[in-house]
Amino acid sequence: MTRELVFAPAALADLEDIFWYIAADNPRRARSYVAEIEEACGQLRDLPEIGVARPDLLAGLRVLLLWRRIVVAYRLLPNHVDVLRVFSAGQDYEAILSGT
Repeated sequence: MTRELVFAPAALADLEDIFWYIAADNPRRARSYVAEIEEACGQLRDLPEIGVARPDLLAGLRVLLLWRRIVVAYRLLPNHVDVLRVFSAGQDYEAILSGT
């Protein structure tokens, strides 16, 4: 079953932050990098369980590691995948998601 992919406002803000960080040096690469992240997230439509379950951080949470630099935090819902956040290297996503 193919699910709809929904980016939460915080995830969209994360993507924008990643874009602007890279765009300071290379706007073209910033666009392509964010597009690659979005494309990778698109895989969650058909393979929503490829990420690791992390209920210790948040009920129903799964995380998908991309290229050892990006962590996508998401939840599976009956008809869609809800991308909650997109963390870049150096961010302590575990502390942020657990509220500590």
